[in-house]
Amino acid sequence: MVPLEHRRVLKAPEPASLSADQRRPRIAVLLASMNGVRWLPDQIRSILDQKGVEVQIFVSDDGSTDGSLEWLQLLTQDHHRVKLLPRREEPSGVGSNFFYLMEHAPWQGFDAVALADQDDIWFDTKLERHFGLMQSEQAGGVSGNVLALWPGGKTTLVRKNDPQTDFDYLFESSGPGCSFLLQTSFLQFFCSKVLAGVPGAREFEFHDWLLYAAARSLKHGWVIDEVPCMYYRQHDHNHIGANVGFFPALKRMRLVANKSYRSRVTDLIEICKGISGQSVVMHGSVHRLLKRQGLWSRVLRARQASQFRRSRRDQLALRFFFLMGWW
Repeated sequence: MVPLEHRRVLKAPEPASLSADQRRPRIAVLLASMNGVRWLPDQIRSILDQKGVEVQIFVSDDGSTDGSLEWLQLLTQDHHRVKLLPRREEPSGVGSNFFYLMEHAPWQGFDAVALADQDDIWFDTKLERHFGLMQSEQAGGVSGNVLALWPGGKTTLVRKNDPQTDFDYLFESSGPGCSFLLQTSFLQFFCSKVLAGVPGAREFEFHDWLLYAAARSLKHGWVIDEVPCMYYRQHDHNHIGANVGFFPALKRMRLVANKSYRSRVTDLIEICKGISGQSVVMHGSVHRLLKRQGLWSRVLRARQASQFRRSRRDQLALRFFFLMGWW
């Protein structure tokens, strides 16, 4: 049963007809949902209201029990710009749900593909601006800064656009995956060659980090936009959430200290070695540096920390972890 307060079905205006030389870019939006009925109306409305582009939303629901699926079914009956994919058989999980969308949504005829979470609110120029950046920079992907939004209305800038370094993609994503816009040809390669052909890729937990690493490994350009593109809603059910403030930062630091972060980095290096033969030697040298033991190895890793993260704060933290032997 759909909760009464969520039963309204969105009515979005259809895009006006344009001549061939006025055609707006067509963007496929892949949205993963799971028990998000309280947020879905605002998020889908913000996507349908995008300026300067034509959007088609493809949704995969991951076994919701709060009425999300029923609400989406009502919406798709009334709105042809929202399509609901058949329920998948694989185990639940955010990353695997996005991989399912990438492999089963019919996005191939679109000009670009965006990823969307269920609980954010996009600014109405997000897709138009990011598509323009993708075209002007010939980039494989675009992501951006976001404004974290808390229940009380407080907002904080989540800044991700520090200068990219030689190996930052092996140690962090370019930002929240819900801000990603991807070149169609790159996503085609990612699905057919990376997910289908590289050992360990499908099992990697963070789909957004993997996409960024794959693009950078292949020498595709990637733009991290300094202009915030959305409200990034914060609540108890966030899969990752914003790394803002002391306690979230402490939580991330503990991941490094307990070796889980190291495991993810080494797994990703192996995946990147399988993605591009040209980068095997380069990635192999990083892998060997991270595996070496002894005090001098700690010093060598610390000296390279500025190439492993983008922000000065993260570089200093990682350098400290290396020197302390917590890697």
